Amino acid sequence: MNPAHPQARQLRAPFFYIYLIPGVQLSNWRLARWVARHWWHLLAIGVALGLLPLLLLSCYNQPYSDDFSFTPDVETYGFWIAQKHLFANWSGRYFTNALLLVGNPLNYRWLEGVQLTAIVGQLVRIAVLYAAVRLITGDQIRRRDAGLLATSLALVYSSLAPSAFSALYYFTDLAVYQVPAWLLLLVPLAIDRLQRAPRRGARWVWSLLAAAGTIAIAGSTELTIVLLSVVMLLGAGVSLWRRQWQSARVWVGLGALLVVASTVALLAPGNTARMTLDSSLRPTASIQEVLVRLFSLLRQLLTSPAFLVVPAFVLLLRPIAAQVASARPPGLRIPLLLSAAVLVLGLIVGTLPYALTWARVPLVPRAANILLWWWLLGWLMAGWASLPVDPAAVAPVPTAARGLLGVALAVVVLMASGHAYLDLRHEAPAFATQWQNRFAALKQAGRTPHSELTLQPQPVLINRQIVLPPLGLAESPDYGINTRLATWFGLDSVRVGAIP
Repeated sequence: MNPAHPQARQLRAPFFYIYLIPGVQLSNWRLARWVARHWWHLLAIGVALGLLPLLLLSCYNQPYSDDFSFTPDVETYGFWIAQKHLFANWSGRYFTNALLLVGNPLNYRWLEGVQLTAIVGQLVRIAVLYAAVRLITGDQIRRRDAGLLATSLALVYSSLAPSAFSALYYFTDLAVYQVPAWLLLLVPLAIDRLQRAPRRGARWVWSLLAAAGTIAIAGSTELTIVLLSVVMLLGAGVSLWRRQWQSARVWVGLGALLVVASTVALLAPGNTARMTLDSSLRPTASIQEVLVRLFSLLRQLLTSPAFLVVPAFVLLLRPIAAQVASARPPGLRIPLLLSAAVLVLGLIVGTLPYALTWARVPLVPRAANILLWWWLLGWLMAGWASLPVDPAAVAPVPTAARGLLGVALAVVVLMASGHAYLDLRHEAPAFATQWQNRFAALKQAGRTPHSELTLQPQPVLINRQIVLPPLGLAESPDYGINTRLATWFGLDSVRVGAIP
């Protein structure tokens, strides 16, 4: 136990020993006692082994598609002028545009840098979840338990993500979608700490952090804008219902800031230009078409295994949630039905921008990843918010239900980690070698002006949808990835030869 915080609670072994591996009967009493004594280390080893291949695959990560897109702008205009150029000609997402320009290793001609961004991205996700657990529970959970819980949640998210490649390795999606999703978790927690801070100086710090995070989300994707709007509407609505006027002023004030900042981003001339330039966008022609697209996207989301298992997974965490129910913020006592309605509303309004502009089903994987993040963490918060203050009043989950849910979750994580180990052993090294050879050929051809390069087709690898991207180079030089590579390496065109 942390000596500085004697009130910190050590998570009891029965939760992990009984609830995470429910239904398992240990015939040997000594073995049972040994497991009960060492449950934390056993669980930590299991989580580490599950996460290790996902981290190691970062060493084989390669740049892809849009990662090559903005280097010419940076080299032509410089970072600041390139930011204004993108705002006027491509996208009003001023925050994620800045990340793409400043944080992309390819803008510094560092191809191997995406390996570093991939591993840093996974570690930062764990750090964000750890910070969230500590912020919301205070000193009710020890630091090492908070770290284990955060790492476990990161592993579960990585295992359930519709596109692990997009969520873990693809720099462009990491900057445009994952970073704003982390802020989507941290901003409401900063607002909560702002309202609970005892000193004026601390309130100023938390208010600045909340405002900065709100402005950053406003300069990100439409998806994170609408999801944060839903959270702020919930906070303001609950505060007004309870006549907590000071709290309502905070939520309404930051909501107004979100409206103003996001209006600046959404009305940027670059958004209008992109609707014309981006051939993948197909705006709807009628309300009926919007509703048909929306229904199709939501049906695909809500019937997918990941979205079905998440609400049930919350039941596994009821015992630990009950242990720290007293640490809940005063405003986080919300009926489960209301929380569920808010989560479903988030899915609807989060899917709506894609129904308006995309004529494709299923939802683009990078957006589905963020909606899963919303769904997973949202249900965890909803389950905690609905618990009574007294842990003894929490109804136990039936053993059979715990067993079924525990086995299902273990299978999901084991399958994802198993596929990652297979990639690490077989496909990832071959994939990295293929692209390193291609990059060498591209660099060599780029030394001759107006070169047109034809690359030899490579052996087909098994794509387990983890570190390998969904698509590669095409035979047509006009294909998107081909044109980006040609521009980046200074060639007139790049294509892959036909398979003999």
